[in-house]
Amino acid sequence: MSKCDLHIHSRYSARSEEWLFRRLDFPDSYTDPRELYGELLKLGMDYVTITDHDTIEGSLQISNLPHTFVSEQVTTYFPQDQCKIHVLVWGISEAQHRDIERARDNIFELQRYLHTSQIAHAVAHPFYSINGKLEASHLERLILLFKHFEGINGLRDALLSELAQRLFGSLTSEKIDKLAEKHNLAPTHAEPWKKILIGGSDDHGGMFIASAFTETPPADSVQQFLEHVRAGNCSAHGQGGTPLALSHGFYNTVACFIQDHFHEKLGPSGALLEQMFSRFMEGRDPTEFTLAEKASLAGQAVMSGKIFELLKPANVSLWKELSGYFARPEVKAKLAERLDSVSEPERRTFLMANMVAEQLTFRFFQKFVQQISSGNMVESMQALSAIAPILVILAPYIYGFHSQAPSRKWLRQIFKELTGQIPVALQNRKRAWFTDTLDDVNGVATTIRKMTAAGVAAGKELTVVVSRNELQTDDVPIKNFKPIGEFELPEYELQKLSFPPVLQILDYIQREKFTEIIISTPGPIGLTGLLAAKLLNLQTSGIYHTDFPQYIRILTEDSFLESVAWRYMHWFYGQLDTVFVNSEEYRQSWIKRGFDPTKLKIFPRGLDTELFHPARRDPTFFEKFGAQNGEVRLLYVGRVSREKDLDLLATAYRRLREEGLPIQLFVVGHGPYSEEFSRSLPEAFFTGYLTGKDLAAAYASADIFVFPSTTDTFGNVIIEAQASGVPVVVSDSGGPKELVTENETGLITKSHDVDDFVRAIRTLVVDRSLRERMGSRARKSVIDRTWPAAFRKFWSITNV
Repeated sequence: MSKCDLHIHSRYSARSEEWLFRRLDFPDSYTDPRELYGELLKLGMDYVTITDHDTIEGSLQISNLPHTFVSEQVTTYFPQDQCKIHVLVWGISEAQHRDIERARDNIFELQRYLHTSQIAHAVAHPFYSINGKLEASHLERLILLFKHFEGINGLRDALLSELAQRLFGSLTSEKIDKLAEKHNLAPTHAEPWKKILIGGSDDHGGMFIASAFTETPPADSVQQFLEHVRAGNCSAHGQGGTPLALSHGFYNTVACFIQDHFHEKLGPSGALLEQMFSRFMEGRDPTEFTLAEKASLAGQAVMSGKIFELLKPANVSLWKELSGYFARPEVKAKLAERLDSVSEPERRTFLMANMVAEQLTFRFFQKFVQQISSGNMVESMQALSAIAPILVILAPYIYGFHSQAPSRKWLRQIFKELTGQIPVALQNRKRAWFTDTLDDVNGVATTIRKMTAAGVAAGKELTVVVSRNELQTDDVPIKNFKPIGEFELPEYELQKLSFPPVLQILDYIQREKFTEIIISTPGPIGLTGLLAAKLLNLQTSGIYHTDFPQYIRILTEDSFLESVAWRYMHWFYGQLDTVFVNSEEYRQSWIKRGFDPTKLKIFPRGLDTELFHPARRDPTFFEKFGAQNGEVRLLYVGRVSREKDLDLLATAYRRLREEGLPIQLFVVGHGPYSEEFSRSLPEAFFTGYLTGKDLAAAYASADIFVFPSTTDTFGNVIIEAQASGVPVVVSDSGGPKELVTENETGLITKSHDVDDFVRAIRTLVVDRSLRERMGSRARKSVIDRTWPAAFRKFWSITNV
């Protein structure tokens, strides 16, 4: 068999197609044609060519060497809208190159010339929209115009190659006839439904040459090889590109650019940096030189007459800082842990750069949190701005992830138009659920665990993504990234937030090929999920579980911070494709604030009606907490914090007791207000956290469930109490009131009105038959709320 990388670039590809390189005025490649020739032969290629952008200079540099032929990558356009297309042409002469240059502004004229001249050619990366103008109609005309297409491109995401192979393999003569009629364009070649696919690395940095190539039957000459390609006696081999491979090439090009432009100015220190960078690119400790490397550096400095420049304080200081950092035992241990099982240089380099950037970024972020907690807004912004240089250094990775991510939404539209179907590779089948809370005892964590468990039972691919030092939950698929550090929320000390390893998470989402990001919390993990979705062009949905602006107002009594929180919420959730809210009240509230109504959906809720059941009632259950027989038992379940309006509950409880009503209050849960609340209400009973059957027994053994909160967007505890056959008393603000049918399943009171809250509880305390009647109706009202049903509805809303 004969092999050739039919799509590869050298330093003669002057102007880059990559936006980042054009902005920085970097060349497309620094690879020397003759070095490229040698490397390709070493890698098993039998024939060598170079396809630089609209030039044959690179090919001409090696045209006198055996087994080579002159080629180029031609930039051409659809004349109607200037949609840019790349066409690879092989085995041409200098005269033909000049003819191509004259014809290439019009793709129809170019195709006509190539066909007439019998020049071997193929459309490069057909699903890569070069200037953002590619549409289904262009692809349809390309199908009619060209026989050969690039089936595997070693630079672009493998999904694009997969889709190209699928599309071209699905063509039929009937489909071709319809396209010809639609565009009034006759096919230019025989059997146009049979396409020929070739492969090429599309390498620009000299790092991944021959990662994709074309193979033919054994060819004794260039002419015979190209004849095999023209006749279709060829096949594409290799693999698509990755963000890390692309970024690795970027870094190499940047290093070459610096060496090319600043080598003389840098002197011996430049040689030092060059050696350090070379080790870094190989994924090795950049400060751990061999004896030979040290001798070489010293020799270069002596020969240049600039040995003392190498010993300048600035250069010595740089060396001491870096070598000191990499010599620290904990750094060495972390490097060994991350790199020992990794062989690919681009991944080793990524992991090393990522680790250093994480540590530096977290230091500045800690300063930001300290300053903002002290109310020093200016200083906090200064601390945050120090992260910017780190982002600049990591820019090739950030750009690499985004550049390599095809727009799945655009591809779905294209395929729907081309074939009437959406291929499996583009369906929304695998989703990652990002949350800052999972082990915590709250409604958000419960909802995520229950919904994910229902999804797994239904055979769906759903993984919860968190970042915690310790994690107890293991009953659902979880990917936990150890945080770089953790910090407490001001005014909410029991709630810890993590500073996640952002690039590690981004890399995981890309490699695992997730198709949608679900976000439950707008904290650091939620922000990381949003960043991953934006960079990787993934579908997004978010759930507005918690009314954060109200919480902030209650906890801080600061209207300015409340308005800042609202602006942040509006920005964050405004980035998402779909936003789930817990009630119609909150949906209307968001619409009034200018949110797009078409994005807002009601989040379906489930319930374990077997666990939460009236049959679990136990008259003796509360005795272990000090209860007395014969009294009506009030129950509160939830987070013990000020924003839950627990002071109103305490006042109402005292007043009812002063009236002589035989009642006892049981508080299940814990929170930042627990100690103060229990001291202020010694006549109540505090059980702490209860879970599972104990929690279910607490619900069923209560007589009235009381929930004064005005900030809850839903209230899992409401439907759990109802399923247990207990009537509920709630306020008329927030989501809980939508779960209660007034005078049927419970009572709804005026928010922040202690008199009305007292009245409602009194009504139920004095009328046992009313309690029992409402409890029975409450059970019936939620009996159809199951987690499997809720999950099916949730999954289908964003399914494509």
